[in-house]
Amino acid sequence: MSDGIWSALSGAVAHLAQLDVAANNVANAGTAGFRADHAVFREVLAQATAPSSNGAPQPPPARNLRYSRVDALAPDTTSAPTLSTGRNLDVAVRGDGWLSVQTDQGVRYTRAGALQVARDGTLVMHSGAPYLDGSGSPIRVPPDGTDTTVGPDGAVMVGGATVGRLKLVAFPDPTVLSREGALLHKLVDGSDPPAASTATLQAGALEMSNVSPVQSMIEIVSASRGFEACERAIDAFKQADERAAMKLMGAA
Repeated sequence: MSDGIWSALSGAVAHLAQLDVAANNVANAGTAGFRADHAVFREVLAQATAPSSNGAPQPPPARNLRYSRVDALAPDTTSAPTLSTGRNLDVAVRGDGWLSVQTDQGVRYTRAGALQVARDGTLVMHSGAPYLDGSGSPIRVPPDGTDTTVGPDGAVMVGGATVGRLKLVAFPDPTVLSREGALLHKLVDGSDPPAASTATLQAGALEMSNVSPVQSMIEIVSASRGFEACERAIDAFKQADERAAMKLMGAA
Protein backbone atom coordinates (compact mmCIF):
# COMPACT_ATOMS: atom_id res chain seq x y z
CA MET A 1 0.00 0.00 0.00
CA SER A 2 1.28 3.50 -0.81
CA ASP A 3 2.57 5.40 2.20
CA GLY A 4 0.97 8.59 0.93
CA ILE A 5 -2.52 7.32 1.65
CA TRP A 6 -1.86 7.67 5.39
CA SER A 7 -0.79 11.29 5.02
CA ALA A 8 -3.94 12.00 3.00
CA LEU A 9 -6.04 10.23 5.62
CA SER A 10 -4.51 12.28 8.43
CA GLY A 11 -5.35 15.44 6.49
CA ALA A 12 -8.96 14.32 6.03
CA VAL A 13 -9.34 13.63 9.76
CA ALA A 14 -7.81 17.02 10.63
CA HIS A 15 -10.17 18.85 8.25
CA LEU A 16 -13.15 17.04 9.82
CA ALA A 17 -12.03 18.25 13.24
CA GLN A 18 -11.69 21.79 11.87
CA LEU A 19 -15.19 21.51 10.40
CA ASP A 20 -16.61 20.49 13.79
CA VAL A 21 -14.97 23.50 15.46
CA ALA A 22 -16.27 25.96 12.88
CA ALA A 23 -19.79 24.46 13.01
CA ASN A 24 -19.83 24.76 16.82
CA ASN A 25 -18.80 28.42 16.51
CA VAL A 26 -21.66 29.12 14.11
CA ALA A 27 -24.13 27.32 16.38
CA ASN A 28 -23.16 29.64 19.26
CA ALA A 29 -22.98 32.90 17.34
CA GLY A 30 -25.92 34.15 19.41
CA THR A 31 -24.79 32.78 22.80
CA ALA A 32 -23.84 35.60 25.20
CA GLY A 33 -20.36 35.11 26.65
CA PHE A 34 -19.29 32.52 24.07
CA ARG A 35 -15.68 32.62 22.91
CA ALA A 36 -14.95 31.15 19.50
CA ASP A 37 -12.32 28.44 19.06
CA HIS A 38 -9.69 28.10 16.37
CA ALA A 39 -8.17 24.77 15.41
CA VAL A 40 -4.39 24.71 15.75
CA PHE A 41 -2.80 22.39 13.18
CA ARG A 42 0.48 20.58 13.65
CA GLU A 43 2.63 18.66 11.20
CA VAL A 44 3.98 15.38 12.55
CA LEU A 45 7.03 13.70 11.07
CA ALA A 46 7.17 9.91 11.36
CA GLN A 47 10.03 7.76 10.19
CA ALA A 48 9.14 4.55 8.38
CA THR A 49 11.56 1.74 7.58
CA ALA A 50 11.04 -1.03 5.07
CA PRO A 51 10.35 -4.43 6.68
CA SER A 52 12.76 -7.30 6.08
CA SER A 53 11.75 -10.64 4.66
CA ASN A 54 11.04 -12.01 8.15
CA GLY A 55 8.92 -9.01 9.11
CA ALA A 56 11.54 -7.29 11.32
CA PRO A 57 12.34 -3.65 10.54
CA GLN A 58 15.52 -3.05 8.61
CA PRO A 59 17.93 -0.21 9.28
CA PRO A 60 17.89 2.84 6.96
CA PRO A 61 17.24 3.82 4.24
CA ALA A 62 14.18 5.27 5.89
CA ARG A 63 11.44 7.61 4.66
CA ASN A 64 10.12 10.61 6.54
CA LEU A 65 6.34 10.62 6.34
CA ARG A 66 4.42 13.82 7.08
CA TYR A 67 1.10 13.76 8.87
CA SER A 68 -1.19 16.60 9.95
CA ARG A 69 -3.47 16.79 12.93
CA VAL A 70 -5.40 19.29 15.05
CA ASP A 71 -3.02 19.71 17.98
CA ALA A 72 -5.13 22.06 20.13
CA LEU A 73 -8.07 24.43 20.22
CA ALA A 74 -7.18 28.05 20.96
CA PRO A 75 -9.89 30.41 22.25
CA ASP A 76 -10.36 33.53 20.15
CA THR A 77 -9.32 36.47 22.38
CA THR A 78 -10.78 39.25 20.24
CA SER A 79 -13.28 41.53 21.96
CA ALA A 80 -16.98 40.93 21.50
CA PRO A 81 -19.71 43.58 21.32
CA THR A 82 -21.80 44.33 24.39
CA LEU A 83 -25.57 44.43 24.65
CA SER A 84 -27.11 46.89 27.08
CA THR A 85 -29.76 45.17 29.22
CA GLY A 86 -30.29 47.66 32.06
CA ARG A 87 -30.32 44.74 34.54
CA ASN A 88 -28.18 45.35 37.65
CA LEU A 89 -26.87 41.77 37.80
CA ASP A 90 -25.81 41.58 34.17
CA VAL A 91 -22.08 42.26 33.79
CA ALA A 92 -19.86 42.29 30.71
CA VAL A 93 -16.16 41.56 31.10
CA ARG A 94 -14.14 44.27 29.39
CA GLY A 95 -10.52 43.35 28.77
CA ASP A 96 -8.46 40.24 29.37
CA GLY A 97 -10.35 38.55 32.16
CA TRP A 98 -12.43 35.55 33.11
CA LEU A 99 -14.95 35.08 35.92
CA SER A 100 -14.35 32.12 38.22
CA VAL A 101 -17.17 29.68 39.05
CA GLN A 102 -17.39 26.47 41.06
CA THR A 103 -18.70 23.30 39.42
CA ASP A 104 -18.93 19.68 40.55
CA GLN A 105 -15.77 19.04 38.52
CA GLY A 106 -13.80 21.91 40.08
CA VAL A 107 -13.15 25.59 39.37
CA ARG A 108 -14.02 26.70 35.86
CA TYR A 109 -13.75 30.01 34.00
CA THR A 110 -16.34 31.91 31.97
CA ARG A 111 -17.06 35.18 30.22
CA ALA A 112 -20.80 34.78 30.81
CA GLY A 113 -21.99 37.48 33.20
CA ALA A 114 -25.75 36.97 33.55
CA LEU A 115 -25.73 36.63 37.33
CA GLN A 116 -28.72 34.95 38.98
CA VAL A 117 -29.69 34.86 42.67
CA ALA A 118 -30.36 31.35 43.97
CA ARG A 119 -32.88 30.62 46.72
CA ASP A 120 -30.17 30.84 49.38
CA GLY A 121 -28.87 34.13 47.97
CA THR A 122 -25.86 32.67 46.14
CA LEU A 123 -24.91 34.39 42.90
CA VAL A 124 -24.95 31.67 40.24
CA MET A 125 -24.91 31.07 36.49
CA HIS A 126 -28.01 29.80 34.71
CA SER A 127 -26.59 26.30 35.22
CA GLY A 128 -26.48 26.83 38.99
CA ALA A 129 -22.66 27.08 39.24
CA PRO A 130 -21.78 29.68 41.94
CA TYR A 131 -19.58 32.64 41.09
CA LEU A 132 -16.50 32.85 43.33
CA ASP A 133 -14.76 35.67 45.18
CA GLY A 134 -11.03 36.15 45.64
CA SER A 135 -10.87 33.56 48.44
CA GLY A 136 -12.61 30.93 46.30
CA SER A 137 -15.91 31.14 48.18
CA PRO A 138 -19.39 31.69 46.72
CA ILE A 139 -20.87 35.17 47.02
CA ARG A 140 -24.23 35.51 48.78
CA VAL A 141 -26.72 38.36 48.84
CA PRO A 142 -30.16 38.69 50.45
CA PRO A 143 -32.45 36.47 48.30
CA ASP A 144 -35.15 39.15 48.31
CA GLY A 145 -32.79 42.08 47.88
CA THR A 146 -33.62 44.42 45.04
CA ASP A 147 -30.72 46.86 45.40
CA THR A 148 -27.83 44.53 44.58
CA THR A 149 -25.31 46.11 42.21
CA VAL A 150 -21.88 45.21 40.80
CA GLY A 151 -19.07 47.74 40.48
CA PRO A 152 -16.44 47.96 37.72
CA ASP A 153 -13.92 46.22 40.00
CA GLY A 154 -16.28 43.29 40.63
CA ALA A 155 -17.45 44.51 44.04
CA VAL A 156 -20.93 43.18 44.82
CA MET A 157 -22.86 45.74 46.86
CA VAL A 158 -26.16 45.50 48.67
CA GLY A 159 -27.58 48.80 49.85
CA GLY A 160 -24.18 50.42 49.28
CA ALA A 161 -22.30 47.89 51.43
CA THR A 162 -19.83 45.50 49.80
CA VAL A 163 -20.67 41.84 50.48
CA GLY A 164 -18.12 40.26 48.13
CA ARG A 165 -15.98 40.77 45.06
CA LEU A 166 -16.19 38.70 41.89
CA LYS A 167 -12.87 37.00 41.12
CA LEU A 168 -11.39 37.96 37.77
CA VAL A 169 -8.36 36.11 36.42
CA ALA A 170 -6.29 36.30 33.24
CA PHE A 171 -4.49 33.73 31.08
CA PRO A 172 -1.50 35.16 29.15
CA ASP A 173 -1.46 31.95 27.11
CA PRO A 174 -5.06 31.15 26.08
CA THR A 175 -4.10 27.66 24.88
CA VAL A 176 -3.98 26.51 28.53
CA LEU A 177 -7.79 26.65 28.53
CA SER A 178 -9.90 23.69 27.43
CA ARG A 179 -13.57 24.12 26.59
CA GLU A 180 -16.32 22.42 28.61
CA GLY A 181 -19.66 23.03 26.95
CA ALA A 182 -20.54 26.42 25.49
CA LEU A 183 -19.62 28.77 28.34
CA LEU A 184 -17.12 27.06 30.63
CA HIS A 185 -13.39 26.50 30.29
CA LYS A 186 -11.00 24.56 32.49
CA LEU A 187 -7.28 24.88 33.07
CA VAL A 188 -5.30 22.16 31.29
CA ASP A 189 -3.55 19.84 33.73
CA GLY A 190 0.01 20.89 34.45
CA SER A 191 -0.52 24.51 33.38
CA ASP A 192 0.52 27.51 35.46
CA PRO A 193 -2.26 29.01 37.61
CA PRO A 194 -4.07 32.06 36.24
CA ALA A 195 -2.74 35.54 36.85
CA ALA A 196 -4.52 38.54 38.32
CA SER A 197 -6.63 40.38 35.80
CA THR A 198 -6.81 44.10 35.07
CA ALA A 199 -10.17 43.68 33.32
CA THR A 200 -13.22 45.61 34.47
CA LEU A 201 -16.91 44.81 34.55
CA GLN A 202 -19.59 46.82 32.77
CA ALA A 203 -22.81 46.55 34.75
CA GLY A 204 -26.19 46.51 33.04
CA ALA A 205 -24.76 44.84 29.93
CA LEU A 206 -23.79 41.45 28.57
CA GLU A 207 -20.85 40.52 26.40
CA MET A 208 -22.16 38.80 23.32
CA SER A 209 -20.46 36.05 21.30
CA ASN A 210 -17.27 37.04 19.49
CA VAL A 211 -18.03 34.65 16.63
CA SER A 212 -17.91 36.18 13.17
CA PRO A 213 -20.55 34.27 11.17
CA VAL A 214 -18.92 35.30 7.90
CA GLN A 215 -15.46 34.13 8.99
CA SER A 216 -16.90 30.90 10.38
CA MET A 217 -18.69 30.15 7.11
CA ILE A 218 -15.42 30.75 5.24
CA GLU A 219 -13.72 28.26 7.59
CA ILE A 220 -16.50 25.72 6.99
CA VAL A 221 -16.14 26.03 3.21
CA SER A 222 -12.33 25.83 3.48
CA ALA A 223 -12.45 22.74 5.72
CA SER A 224 -15.00 21.07 3.42
CA ARG A 225 -12.86 21.67 0.34
CA GLY A 226 -9.76 20.47 2.17
CA PHE A 227 -11.54 17.28 3.19
CA GLU A 228 -12.72 16.71 -0.38
CA ALA A 229 -9.17 17.19 -1.70
CA CYS A 230 -7.82 14.64 0.80
CA GLU A 231 -10.65 12.27 -0.13
CA ARG A 232 -9.69 12.52 -3.81
CA ALA A 233 -6.04 11.85 -2.91
CA ILE A 234 -7.06 8.75 -0.94
CA ASP A 235 -9.06 7.48 -3.92
CA ALA A 236 -6.09 8.13 -6.23
CA PHE A 237 -3.74 6.16 -3.97
CA LYS A 238 -6.26 3.30 -3.77
CA GLN A 239 -6.60 3.17 -7.54
CA ALA A 240 -2.80 3.18 -7.93
CA ASP A 241 -2.53 0.29 -5.48
CA GLU A 242 -5.22 -1.63 -7.35
CA ARG A 243 -3.43 -1.12 -10.70
CA ALA A 244 -0.13 -2.21 -9.16
CA ALA A 245 -1.75 -5.33 -7.70
CA MET A 246 -3.32 -6.23 -11.07
CA LYS A 247 0.06 -5.86 -12.82
CA LEU A 248 1.68 -8.13 -10.25
CA MET A 249 -1.07 -10.70 -10.70
CA GLY A 250 -0.67 -10.54 -14.49
CA ALA A 251 3.07 -10.99 -14.26
CA ALA A 252 2.77 -13.98 -11.94
